[in-house]
Amino acid sequence: MRLIRFGSILGLLVLAGTLASSRADGPDWFPFVIPWDDAPDNLKPTATDVSALSPTPAGADGFISARDGHFYDGKGRRIRFLGVNFTRGANFPDKKVAEKVAARLRKYGINMVRLVSLDYHHAPEGIFDPAFKDRQHLDERQLDRLDYLVAQLKKNGIYVNLTLHVGRHPTEADGFTHSPRLPAGGGVIGYFEPRVQRLHRDYARDLLTHKNPYTGTRYVEEPAVATMELTNEDTLVAHAWRNTLDELPPPYRDELARQWNAWLKGRYVSTVALKQAWQGGAALTGPSLMQNGDFTRGTTAWRIENNPGARSSFQVAGAVPVPKEAVGRTLRVEIAQPGTQAWHVQVHQAGLEFRDGETYTVTFWAKADRQRPLLVSADIGQGDYRNVGLRSSQTVGTDWQPYRVTFRATKPVRDQNRLLFALGTAAGTLDLAAVAVRPGTGEGLPATASLEAGTIPVGRLLRGPVGRDWVGFLIDAEGRYSAAMQDFVKKELGARANVTCSQASYGQLAGIYRERQSDYIDMHNYWQHPRFPRREWDPVDWYVPNTPMTKDRAGGALAPLARFRMAGKPFSVSEYGHPAPSSYQAECVPMLASFAAFQDWDAVYLFDYHSDRDGWDSNRIRGFFAIDSNPTQMAFLPAAAMLFRRGDVAPAEGECQLRIPEASVADIMADRNKDVTFWWEQVRTPALETLTRRLSLALVPGKGDITVSRTGPAAAQPALRWTGQGTDDALYTVDAPRSKVMVGFLGGRKVELPGWQVQMARTDSNFAALALTARDANPIRQSRGLLLTAVGRVENTNMGWNAQRNSVGRNWGDGPTRAEGIPATVTLATEARTAAVWALDGSGRRQRQVDCRLAGGQLTFAIGPAHRTLWYEIEIDGERVVGN
Repeated sequence: MRLIRFGSILGLLVLAGTLASSRADGPDWFPFVIPWDDAPDNLKPTATDVSALSPTPAGADGFISARDGHFYDGKGRRIRFLGVNFTRGANFPDKKVAEKVAARLRKYGINMVRLVSLDYHHAPEGIFDPAFKDRQHLDERQLDRLDYLVAQLKKNGIYVNLTLHVGRHPTEADGFTHSPRLPAGGGVIGYFEPRVQRLHRDYARDLLTHKNPYTGTRYVEEPAVATMELTNEDTLVAHAWRNTLDELPPPYRDELARQWNAWLKGRYVSTVALKQAWQGGAALTGPSLMQNGDFTRGTTAWRIENNPGARSSFQVAGAVPVPKEAVGRTLRVEIAQPGTQAWHVQVHQAGLEFRDGETYTVTFWAKADRQRPLLVSADIGQGDYRNVGLRSSQTVGTDWQPYRVTFRATKPVRDQNRLLFALGTAAGTLDLAAVAVRPGTGEGLPATASLEAGTIPVGRLLRGPVGRDWVGFLIDAEGRYSAAMQDFVKKELGARANVTCSQASYGQLAGIYRERQSDYIDMHNYWQHPRFPRREWDPVDWYVPNTPMTKDRAGGALAPLARFRMAGKPFSVSEYGHPAPSSYQAECVPMLASFAAFQDWDAVYLFDYHSDRDGWDSNRIRGFFAIDSNPTQMAFLPAAAMLFRRGDVAPAEGECQLRIPEASVADIMADRNKDVTFWWEQVRTPALETLTRRLSLALVPGKGDITVSRTGPAAAQPALRWTGQGTDDALYTVDAPRSKVMVGFLGGRKVELPGWQVQMARTDSNFAALALTARDANPIRQSRGLLLTAVGRVENTNMGWNAQRNSVGRNWGDGPTRAEGIPATVTLATEARTAAVWALDGSGRRQRQVDCRLAGGQLTFAIGPAHRTLWYEIEIDGERVVGN
């Protein structure tokens, strides 16, 4: 192999010194597309092909097992999973498409696909047969497509994660009354509603015992099905703070009350005993927090608000003609023109001083000209108007009646808290009187409630014995569902896959407690998920903050995940993403893969890969999540497979463990509604301790306080370093023998790791992500073949940013995707005698040689927009590495 001359490298360095244009059609941007059907080529292998990491077929060595905190294959070898999500229609591709997509996934190092959201719709986007109005009949043609996809994944060494419930909403055709008023997707009620649970079991049986004609096995006995999830992002406990349970339609609320009463009967011998247990701390204390709650000063301190399309007014009328408890005058609200939402007409008072975690009781009298709904809420009067603990639906009749609502204040904001009455959905009048808010819970139990008769009302999440019992009941309900459903899937149906119930953070401490029964722990997280200020999933009215995670002082989206890993169980993150069109997406994959390896996780999945049955052949970024046509994510997959699956980054030796007394979980949650991050911080464990030790948590026997223990040494020279958070010098680096990473603000700086130096010219953003990977088993200095990935911003052609550069609305632009060239000089320490550097195309094929200089054990070359690539192959001593 000849030594490439260095004569023209000076010109490239001069080019590298220019400022890159901020426009995707500028001179320093270029088209770059990774073909949708890019499969391994055994005759002409490329440097981006890491398919050798995935033996075929998946499951050839037996079933995946969970033990000692990790996953193992049938021969007892540890296995890690780098995965993606297929959502909705993507689970049912055309057969030719399935063949090409599975092969492409193998080439880029993916060895797990989570098949999720099959149960949202009827065909063609879902698995249910459109010949039936209900959602209980599987469509045979959709099953055939799914079967073929699974067979192709298995053939290519790719395992499967089956999620059994995501979005199937109980419909009236399925026999569920009040269907539109049930929580979306059938979540929440599945933990306690017997008919919903029956449908869950029926669906699992129909799917899992079905024989795949292309593999010859049923899914319960398919070794390529490595994991299963019972219900996605689902919790009953957390909804105790959101008033969801208060707003359930009567049949479902009645069922919850029936089970609540049965649970109480198992703990208390009589109504008398229950009242005695609950009476402590029940009295209301102190004056009302409201100003002019009796309206004797007219409308002072009160405000009426009309939102689009609504017209209303209010005035103070005469004395209240009701018992002496309701003194003062009456406030009459007249709605001349209703809106379409309750909040379109609202009466509120601001400036209430709630204290976080304290319990308050709202009392008032009300009547209306007709029976009408009334929403009583406590929220923040600015920004996102988030709720601070109270959201209760009441029904007001034509006679004066007293109303009482108790709530727990959650993260109030000084001087911004409001009590609000929302009534904008119907014309007419509403009268209010004697509005008060006082600390405390009032009567612990209504005088007419009877344990023997089963008439104890549904509980509330309050501080004290009432709240502890309510939380304890909800925790037990989740545990019963999880245990029963896992027994059904594994024992009755005979499934061999590893099973988890739901994501551990759903329920926080209670979620961790629920998942102690699972084979593995699963989590989800996103950096700057799209936000919809007015209507969920509005395709026009949305934004992303568009700031880099690299700058975040609290460990971004990664440190919170580490805090949920449970000692002794495999840890999986089945959804993770930095959604488009963020300008900093390039940080996602290399940071996730290296961080997960250092924390010794077992599976990470990007969300998602594709979500439609068609449209696979795309050369543009289609939306927030799909990575299959997004080069910022796809380009880093080969490096990620090496970092994580190959284990290039060794796990941290030391461990920091949060120890949670099992018997105290309900007490802790009822007393302080705090997330797991709060408890880590209480024991003085900062987020960035994740860069020196592995984090885990453990449930320990007995009662007591949450504590922390540290074992083993903290890394003296950690492979991961994260510096400059909060500044324009923020930088995340990885230093391992076979893989190195630089992510952050490299522009105008020289950044050095042992054996690797990058001097990047200034650009419009100064941001870039680079990964250097040995393609063989040798350290970088001795490697015969290297892959350099260098990515900045990638956008669609004519992508239409707003002035704030945080949204494109519907203006996602056209293909092809265009990438920003990273102008830099790269220097490597090497033992090479000769070397060649190649710029690669979107399939990883060599396009053109890059001038380089090899002298004194150092290889130097320039990268930049002139090469029109995100990938550079480095060939040492004329050897072309084709294995991993």
